[in-house]
Amino acid sequence: MFAYDCQDICNITLSITENTLVEKLTWNLLDLLSNRTSLYEYLQFSLSKPSNEFELNSTILKYRLLELDREKICQNISINDECSLQLEIFTQTSIIIIFKMIIIDENDWKPFFSQEYIHLNIQENRAINYRIQLPIAYDYDSIKYNIDHYEFLNNTDEIERIFQIEEFHGELRLKLIKKLDCESKDNYQLYIIAIDKGGFKSNILHVNITVGDLNEYQPRFTQRIYHTSIPENFLTINSSLSPILQIIAIDDDCYDKTILYTILNNDMPNDIFPFEIDKYTGYIRVKHQLDYETISTYRFRVKASNLDHITSSIVPVVINILDINDNQPSIQINILNEYKPMENNDEDVIININEHIHPGQVIGTVLIRDIDSAMINYRLSLKILSCFPLTISCPIDLDSEIENNTFSSTTYIIRTSRQLNSEQGDETFIIILEASDYGSPSLSSQRRLIVHVDDENDCAPKFTQSNYQFRLSHLSSVDFLIGQVQADDDDNSPNYRLIQYKLLEDNNQDIIRIDENNGYLFIAKQSLLEITFNLTVLAIDRHNHSLYDQANVQIILFDTAKCTAMFRQTIYIFNTTEHQITPYDIGQVNADDCGLSSIPISYHLMHDNSLSLFPFILDSHSGTIKVISELDREIQSSYKFYIHLFNSTSQTEVHINILDQNDHYPIFDDIHEQYIYISTHQYYHQTNKRFIAHVHATDPDDDINGLVNYYFTHKEHYDYFHIYSNGSIILYNLFDIHLPITLEIYARDQGYPEALRSKDTVIIYVCDIFKQNECPSNKLRRNFYLGSIIIMICVVLFLLIIILCIIWNLFIKEHLENKKNNQSYNCRLEARKNLIVSDSFYDISPSIYENHDIRCVAV
Repeated sequence: MFAYDCQDICNITLSITENTLVEKLTWNLLDLLSNRTSLYEYLQFSLSKPSNEFELNSTILKYRLLELDREKICQNISINDECSLQLEIFTQTSIIIIFKMIIIDENDWKPFFSQEYIHLNIQENRAINYRIQLPIAYDYDSIKYNIDHYEFLNNTDEIERIFQIEEFHGELRLKLIKKLDCESKDNYQLYIIAIDKGGFKSNILHVNITVGDLNEYQPRFTQRIYHTSIPENFLTINSSLSPILQIIAIDDDCYDKTILYTILNNDMPNDIFPFEIDKYTGYIRVKHQLDYETISTYRFRVKASNLDHITSSIVPVVINILDINDNQPSIQINILNEYKPMENNDEDVIININEHIHPGQVIGTVLIRDIDSAMINYRLSLKILSCFPLTISCPIDLDSEIENNTFSSTTYIIRTSRQLNSEQGDETFIIILEASDYGSPSLSSQRRLIVHVDDENDCAPKFTQSNYQFRLSHLSSVDFLIGQVQADDDDNSPNYRLIQYKLLEDNNQDIIRIDENNGYLFIAKQSLLEITFNLTVLAIDRHNHSLYDQANVQIILFDTAKCTAMFRQTIYIFNTTEHQITPYDIGQVNADDCGLSSIPISYHLMHDNSLSLFPFILDSHSGTIKVISELDREIQSSYKFYIHLFNSTSQTEVHINILDQNDHYPIFDDIHEQYIYISTHQYYHQTNKRFIAHVHATDPDDDINGLVNYYFTHKEHYDYFHIYSNGSIILYNLFDIHLPITLEIYARDQGYPEALRSKDTVIIYVCDIFKQNECPSNKLRRNFYLGSIIIMICVVLFLLIIILCIIWNLFIKEHLENKKNNQSYNCRLEARKNLIVSDSFYDISPSIYENHDIRCVAV
């Protein structure tokens, strides 16, 4: 420490060795200035500006950093400059204290090379004293402890004769003191270290020296031609860095690792050429996706040359592309012109067919193509993947009757599968066709087919009732509304449901007229007489007059003074569905009270009293008919009864029709398991198609609810077999079929709103007639025979045990008991006085067997 007297400015200089403990770097300013003047005892100190290195608390100055490291504090100064920290301290008397702390360096840094490995290439023809610059080592210590010199770590006689380390103006250079000879040695490994003035050694600088050879020979390939085969999905299953082939060329010069490889390709632009070569290693890699269907063989050349490109050689390369199953089958649908719509799109194929088209009618073809090779994809198939709505059976079927001469394409015929009826829900079907190939793995594609069923004007109008009766006063005025007759047309298209009403020509047309649009009847001419008119009303289809219906209309003009109540209709017809939740109203009958509301009308139900469970009741006041018990169409499909009016001779007939619901599952006939033996050899059959079996199931439901179709449980069976809607099973594909096959078949109706599937299935075992031992039936029979024998043995043993038990109870046991009863026992009685016999005496007395003497005691 150095300090000197001060007036306005006082200087305090301290010299501290780096790495001094921080706890020791604390000073009392009064102590530092105590030998100068006593005035400082009353001074107050403060820093002129905040300091990162020091803090002042009253008179105590303290170094605040965690360590004292000269290289960190003075890292931006030259190694020869002084490293110090300085701050100004003020007092209240305006005296300035300049505090300076000089940090004295220690040798605490080792020299180091920032680059530990370098590679040098020195041609063998370099002259003596040829110099190559090397990276220098660094030492953060001051010049006192900085780098002193460099030396070889592996200093051998060979290295000393050839290389020398040279320092020149802060640079490090490697000097050749002898010419290099590649033929003698083509590589040298030098290990250089730096040593500072404190004796610390640096890390090792590894210098790899390759001796370059003069190009005296041209490259020579290891093969005359390079050939390989790779799959077309090479990039998919391998990395783009994976090589497919290595081209190797050697050079007879002493050093031959600098051969450059390039591809010579004049047939294809480089941007689409799928191969590239590593110019240093000769590895050929795939850079673009390959496609066997585009190019199956590539032929090109590879050039190998030295670094100076003075000499080179060329070798041919052939790469064969192996096909894989990477192309999905394409589906081309061709529809006959009469079933094509006016407009169509590329994605969906739309078919318009008439509801009266014949079942089995050909409406088009489906061509399946696959551009993969026949060795990879040897077969194509097509099936209907889905047909929406699912509640109705599909209107089309696929037939592969067309013979195909190539493996790359297959043609199917599209036929109608059944009779269509738009009035029963056949309107629009969305059908997904799926084509599959038999490659590994199998690929498939889908195409959507939309079938529109066009409605025909084939339904005649139908009156809601065949007989109408209207009663009105004979004093009714002209244009008085008599009532309405109504007919319905079941055609699906609204244009075909237009109805025209007409009166059949007779003598009453001048008195009664009808509105041809809505069926309203009016008085055309007033009649003052009590009279009854019988008219015939026609409901005619406006587009097809040959479709019509007629109804009888009776119009009674009565005198209100003589009128009695009468039903407005002679017949009431109501429809209801089975299995509804009871009770519920089904309809209402009405009677005409002649306009006299004062006359009460009472309805009375007439039915056979023998029907104890009659499911209907009648409200006598309103005429409402109510269902009180569950209806089942399969038990009774309709009801007929009469209702009459109290205090009147009028009565009406009521018909109630029970409409069917899909409440029954299809049920197969008795046969649930069959064994079919066939031959797959073409020699025994002239056609590919052969009948296998016929299945049949019944459904008690009505109409489409009871219409049954048959399906295979496993979809892959459709590749070989076809099952028709009548239950016939045909084997149509013998190619690559492996018997035996177990066919499981279920039935499903076409019920609405939900189709029901049979609970049971039919199992058909299709076996090879020449390999009957492989058929499951033989195994089942052997197991059956073995099980039967075991059961019979168990039954015989059981009967034998029962017989033995009976003999034991009836004969042997009785004989033993008689023999035991005939045995005799001797007994002597003694009388003793005042003897008490306890139970214990009795308990320990021995049991009596055979002829033993017994002591009997009397008490």
